[in-house]
Amino acid sequence: SFLNGVILLCGLFVYDVFWVFGTDVMVTVAKSFQAPIKLVFPRGWDQPKEKQFSMLGLGDIVIPGLFIALMLRWDVVQCAQQGKKLSEGKKIYFYAQMTGYVLGLMTTVVMMIQFKAAQPALLYLVPAAILSAVFTAAIRGQISQLFAYSEEAAEAPEDEKKSK
Repeated sequence: SFLNGVILLCGLFVYDVFWVFGTDVMVTVAKSFQAPIKLVFPRGWDQPKEKQFSMLGLGDIVIPGLFIALMLRWDVVQCAQQGKKLSEGKKIYFYAQMTGYVLGLMTTVVMMIQFKAAQPALLYLVPAAILSAVFTAAIRGQISQLFAYSEEAAEAPEDEKKSK
């Protein structure tokens, strides 16, 4: 459901901020752990060797990606309710989420350069994701429908389960 997605993002927001700003554990592990769990990209060659690269953790891609997929699914539901296929309708929430994600990543990089320190990407990605969804819903007059949105199928009554 949308609400579960928001709760998950908020929980990971607190987790990420605590482990990056509250301790040095996240940065130490990220720098020393050699596994395909992070993207490393050059920051500048004029920096000391240990500060030449910036990192983006896999969780900073996957978790917001799940929320982006949820918003694409919401677009599919909206099109189905209007009797359209997704190709006929617009992926309004999906595009809003992608725009929010890109702006969140850009903000992360700018803040990292500005403060010359590690930044928890979810500090910028979570508000961008939630606000882009809520702002889009507010413009379209669908806030209550969005917060009520759930993919859970209703369970069949016990009598129907026994007869199958």
